[in-house]
Amino acid sequence: MSESSLVLPVPVADEKTERGPLSLGWRRWLLMAEAATGFALIMGTVWTVKTTQRKLFWISAAWFLGWGLIGAWKAFQRGLKLPSFRVAFLLIIAGVMVAGGLMALAGAMGTLHGLFGGKKPLVHATSYLLWAVIQQFIQQTFFLTRFEQLTRSKLHACLFAAGLFGLAHIPNPVLTPVTLLGGWLMSELYLRYRTVVPLGIAHGVVGMALAVSVPDSIQHHMRVGLSYLVYPR
Repeated sequence: MSESSLVLPVPVADEKTERGPLSLGWRRWLLMAEAATGFALIMGTVWTVKTTQRKLFWISAAWFLGWGLIGAWKAFQRGLKLPSFRVAFLLIIAGVMVAGGLMALAGAMGTLHGLFGGKKPLVHATSYLLWAVIQQFIQQTFFLTRFEQLTRSKLHACLFAAGLFGLAHIPNPVLTPVTLLGGWLMSELYLRYRTVVPLGIAHGVVGMALAVSVPDSIQHHMRVGLSYLVYPR
C-alpha cells in the first residue's frame, strides 16, 4: 500500500483478523447500520421532490459531513500524508484521456453538443467537479472502508461499493452502468493509492464528457431517480 488519504473515516480492516459471519461482533452490525442509513438517505433524496427532498438533502449532508469530520480527526491522529504529485497527475490525466476519447467518438457520431447550463460554463463545470469530488469522498471513505471491514475482502468491498453507486443512479440508462463499472474501478484505485481528490477530478472530467457526448433525450441532463422520470420530453 502507498500514500494515505486526506480523510479516512474508518480504519482499514485488519486482514489478519479471523474471518467469520457478521454475527461475530456488534461492531460489524454497527458498520452495516451506518452504511444502510447513509444509502437510505441518498435514495430518499433522489426519489423525492420539493420540500421532502430538500429536508433529506440537508439531513444527508449533515450525516456524511459528521462522519467526515470524525474521519478527519482520526486521520489527523494517525498523521496525514498527501498523495504524491505523480499519482495525482496520472489519475487526472487518465480521466482527461477517457473524456477526450468519449468526446472524439461523440464528434464522429454527430452527438456532441453543448454543456447544459452553458450560459456560465465555468461556474457549471467547477460546481460539477466539486460535486464529483464529494461523490468520491462518500463512496470511498464512507462506504468502501466499511465494506472492507465487513467483508474482509478488498474485491468484495469494491463490488459492494460500486453496486450501491450504480443503484444510486437508477433509472438513468447511461449513468447506471457507467457508475457501476466506474465505481468499481475508482474503488480499486482508492484502495491502492488512498486519495480522493484526484479521483474526484477524474470522475468530474469524465462526467462532463458524458454530458456533452450523450444526447439529452437519453441522459436527461445527467439526472437520476425521480427527476429522471419527470424530465420534460
